[in-house]
Amino acid sequence: MLKNNSLYIILIAFTAAIGGFLLGFDGSVISGAAPFYKSIFGLEDGSFLFGFSVSCLILGCIFGNFFAGSISDKIGRKPTLLISAFLFIVSSLIVAFAGNIIVFIIGRVLAGVAVGFAILVAPVYIAELAPAKKRGWLVSFNQLLIVIGLSAAYFSNYFIVKAIDDPSVNWRWMLGVEAIPSVVYFILILFIPESPRWLIINGQYAKAKAIMLKIGGETYAEQELQNVKVSLNQINDESTSNQAKKLFSKSMISILIIGFGLAVFQQLSGINAILYYAPMIFESAGSGRDASFMQAAVIGLVFMIMTIAAMLVIDKIGRKPLLYLGTFLMAVSLLIAGITFNKATYTLDESKIENICSNELKSEIWKNSKFHNPQIINLKSIDIGYEYAIVADMHGKTALLNLNEPNMLMLLNKKKQLCEALMLLKNKKFENELFFKSSVKHVLTGFSAAEKGKYTEALLKEAININAIVVLISILSFIAGFSISLGPVMWALFSEIFPNRLRGMAISIVGTANSLTSFVVATVFPIQLSFLGSGTTYFIYAGFMFLCLWFIWKYVIETKGKTLEEIEMLLVRIDKIERIVK
Repeated sequence: MLKNNSLYIILIAFTAAIGGFLLGFDGSVISGAAPFYKSIFGLEDGSFLFGFSVSCLILGCIFGNFFAGSISDKIGRKPTLLISAFLFIVSSLIVAFAGNIIVFIIGRVLAGVAVGFAILVAPVYIAELAPAKKRGWLVSFNQLLIVIGLSAAYFSNYFIVKAIDDPSVNWRWMLGVEAIPSVVYFILILFIPESPRWLIINGQYAKAKAIMLKIGGETYAEQELQNVKVSLNQINDESTSNQAKKLFSKSMISILIIGFGLAVFQQLSGINAILYYAPMIFESAGSGRDASFMQAAVIGLVFMIMTIAAMLVIDKIGRKPLLYLGTFLMAVSLLIAGITFNKATYTLDESKIENICSNELKSEIWKNSKFHNPQIINLKSIDIGYEYAIVADMHGKTALLNLNEPNMLMLLNKKKQLCEALMLLKNKKFENELFFKSSVKHVLTGFSAAEKGKYTEALLKEAININAIVVLISILSFIAGFSISLGPVMWALFSEIFPNRLRGMAISIVGTANSLTSFVVATVFPIQLSFLGSGTTYFIYAGFMFLCLWFIWKYVIETKGKTLEEIEMLLVRIDKIERIVK
């Protein structure tokens, strides 16, 4: 008789998915720490080392993705998760105690490797252990904890800044606190079993059956054991001994199309681009200087609610309906956002120009103030008089600057030049973002390319007249769609569609494709904005999502309620039929 030990399965799935929490935490904690360690290590905005210190996590992730499958196939899912937890512990301590930027980057790369292991192996492990009727929502635990990790990092940063005034120390606590959940993760993994399917593949039938008995009882254990044995025999009969040849054989075409397609389309949704623009939209909607806090709270809340909703229904209504619904919602949301940006106008009145020039002067004075008082890190106020400026940071530290000094006079003259140049655009209405940008750069003749880029970005934010509420709703709708479809469902399908013996290698390859696409999209996005504009950029992502809908209809199969072995047989059968028809 089948009797699922639900609590036992949930605890195991939750433990494995803690890696997702650490993944989410690692990905967002850097946003709060960056302004502090940037100053401590003497990094400039826009410098290669500063940018790389943030983005190197994804390079480590690509490396981890590539080797996660082969390692987990060789030594087991549980030992690989232990390695991931150990790397999370080590990396968090390295970055927290880093004495220079090189050591810091090494720590971040190691964290990326840990992320690459966790994001691929945890869903596979859960899928191989979970009963078919509960597999979808149990695998989605991973996505839920990623979202919780993202939000937790923001709140952790917020409270650490409030509690620790010293800017040379607080960022170390932000990054180092991750060691605590990492240690908990490592300890808990010691108490969970190995994947029964991995044990069967490696001939450890007695251990596998003992785990399956605890999960679902005698009948369930016997059925699962027999199904896996039949699946392995079929793979051995139909394929060569080389796993790579097996994976890319004709019998795997349908499976590979689904895997690579979902991996690429998830990132072509533009999820990173949407999140990039969120702060500006939230501030435009009236959240003021607390825009970043509101952004994290609202976006995190939507992510969490919709991910939980997906978990509750994924095994009831299935994977494909969620993909259809979520992808359609993303496509429409991106389309509306693109239309709204295309309708935006750009106008600079005298007060906006003066505001930009004053902010730029304050920024330059603040940079100069660091030579007078290196502890002035987070600017809070600048009081500019006729001869002196008083600079104060958020911790009350102050510096007194003589405006008659040559370097100060140079800054004041630069402000005057900037204002005079921008006054040429006063009260002109621009109905095209690209034309506005080119006009700004045209009047800023005499300024460097870097200064033109910096001023243009600030002016764009100041001059834009847009229906921020519509774009805000579009962003949240997009995130809702992502959270119920390509977010959790992709990982669920990755853990289901590949044959038992090839699962580790296959998920490594498609996972690497996913990370590489993410890296490319993140790299190309600023170029798209510069040469195509915001509206066109969102139209492109919307087009990819409409194409994704066709892909789901054409290639993705429903896996709800099927065992991993039944899914394998179905996909192989589909592939055979398609070849016969051709």
